[in-house]
Amino acid sequence: MNYPGGEALRDTCAMKGYGSFCPVAKTAEIFAERWTPLLLRELCMGVHRFGELQAALPRMSRALLVARLRELELAGVIVRVRKARGTGSEYHLTEAGVAFRPLIEAMSHWGQRWGTARVQPKDVDPGQLLWGMRRHADIKQLPARRVVVQFEFRGLTGNLRNLRYWWFVLNRADIDVCQKNPGYDVDVIVEADITAFTRVWLGHDGLVRARRDRLVSLSGSAEAIRTFRTVIGLRDTSWVKAFDFSPRQTQLRVASDARS
Repeated sequence: MNYPGGEALRDTCAMKGYGSFCPVAKTAEIFAERWTPLLLRELCMGVHRFGELQAALPRMSRALLVARLRELELAGVIVRVRKARGTGSEYHLTEAGVAFRPLIEAMSHWGQRWGTARVQPKDVDPGQLLWGMRRHADIKQLPARRVVVQFEFRGLTGNLRNLRYWWFVLNRADIDVCQKNPGYDVDVIVEADITAFTRVWLGHDGLVRARRDRLVSLSGSAEAIRTFRTVIGLRDTSWVKAFDFSPRQTQLRVASDARS
């Protein structure tokens, strides 16, 4: 099979490959690189722009993101196209790339079923958490009016200590993520240990237990809290939560002061 970049891809496989014709080996040569499954996760969900990929994967260096995108392009998994407006490019999955979605879904299901104990404080990040909540929010459950949620996290370590406060501005059209007060009236205030809240959102723990242990507190009107819980997916007891990795129609909008 001949395609642009084929020789470069063969050179890469020669250095990183398994020296095997096995289809599992050939898939792993592309898919099993560090960060690649997470990058494909975002591409599967309809993220196309470099800045959005950086926001979704804040712990991945810019240089490595560039390298992984190039490798996926050479492998025929993605194609780079010019933006319809303005300058720069977007990254879109090819047919081969879309075929990775069942693998992403299977990895998510396995992690939800068998990897719950592996979530440690060092793994949590408020930016990643809010990105995930935004991407998986059921905005169809929102009322016609805007709903604003303020987060105050504790238990942050290292350089994350300055990322204590966040805001969600939920609208039916989209959800904005802000690191500075957007100036709207707040409907729900979430005060929580970051690890505990992450586990509740993942479904690994229930909200009743987290509240009882004073790890998570929700304040606001009963209606606003109920709406927030429904849209974000917070249940009273633990459950095996399923995540949808199909493309989203909306794009990420993060306030200009947010980390990217």
